[in-house]
Amino acid sequence: MTGRPYPDEAYTSTGELWWQVSRQPGSKRKLGDEQRISAWLAFNVEIGEVFTMRELRDALGDESMPHTAEHLNRRLRALRPDGWVIPSNKDDRTLPIGVYRLESKGWHPGLGRRRAREAISQGLRRRVFERDGRRCVVCGVGAREPYPDDLGARAVLTVGHRVPRERGGSSTDINNLQTECKRCNEPVRDELASPETLDAVVVDMRRLRKGELEALLGWLEAGYRTRNRLDSIHDRVRALSRADQREIKQRLLALLGADAGSDGVDD
Repeated sequence: MTGRPYPDEAYTSTGELWWQVSRQPGSKRKLGDEQRISAWLAFNVEIGEVFTMRELRDALGDESMPHTAEHLNRRLRALRPDGWVIPSNKDDRTLPIGVYRLESKGWHPGLGRRRAREAISQGLRRRVFERDGRRCVVCGVGAREPYPDDLGARAVLTVGHRVPRERGGSSTDINNLQTECKRCNEPVRDELASPETLDAVVVDMRRLRKGELEALLGWLEAGYRTRNRLDSIHDRVRALSRADQREIKQRLLALLGADAGSDGVDD
């Protein structure tokens, strides 16, 4: 992308460009694709410029690099914890498919040893799940439940950050952590709007009806969105064996048939 000579940091101790080596200098350990990608981006793309998957693959000269945009997207998303912000068409519809824009540079191997990433402890992870009722706070899906718009996909829960680490968010403060499914956790969070403020929420809360206010208060007192009687029975049915679930379906059909023409099934 540029014809200027590269600075010293672009080269390994053996004089090779970081993105053109497959192993750590002086070691047999493989140099990860993310590290090679970050090095190429750091010295070949300026903030605000765009690049393509083909340019990246050609520069690295490695046929093992991902051939599809989705695989490359995963590689680029893996750079986010190191401070990189690289939206694609999935994040910004003004970008053509296969084109990526560099908005912020982060760590790359030319800077030396990578700073240790702040990890979320297992104990804190359990506390976040328990506090949030083991449901995604964004879409409400529970672990292993199918998504309404994709019944073939089962939800996997993880712990996300309200304020991303790239913007100073903590991984040890439980107030900055929340339960999210992998799908809701997927977007480039540094691209999202800042977290809600108290005043903004109160403005919309005042528009709720009395019954809605009472329901909201109940959820807050419980610490999670409580589920109604139907939700609870559905959860219990899902825990039954497949044979028992088939029997439940037959009994439901019988109940509905017996109550055809009535207002509903008796309690």
